[in-house]
Amino acid sequence: MEQLVITEKDGANYHLYELEGALNAYTLGEFQKNLYAMVIETNVVVDMSKLIELDPAGIGVLMAAFNDAQDVGNKLYFMAMSNESEKAIASTGFKNEFHLINSVTEVA
Repeated sequence: MEQLVITEKDGANYHLYELEGALNAYTLGEFQKNLYAMVIETNVVVDMSKLIELDPAGIGVLMAAFNDAQDVGNKLYFMAMSNESEKAIASTGFKNEFHLINSVTEVA
């Protein structure tokens, strides 16, 4: 089973999660709680450049957090997606609805 390593950083108007490893049904527990709480507080950037797996459970968490952020007027950004995470996000059919960025300098 793959692991998920999460590094957190604060920016001027956002909170950054750097994810490394697999975001799947086995690894999303603590991240899910933290993410849901944080998107209500501020804009959130999820760096996906080091994700090697993003399964449907992981996608579901991200989509729910994206909607929660919009509900309170914040934004959830997906940054620097790995090939695996980009394919998974594209498979949802909603890729064009998400806030996709290449750098934290693009956070509005």
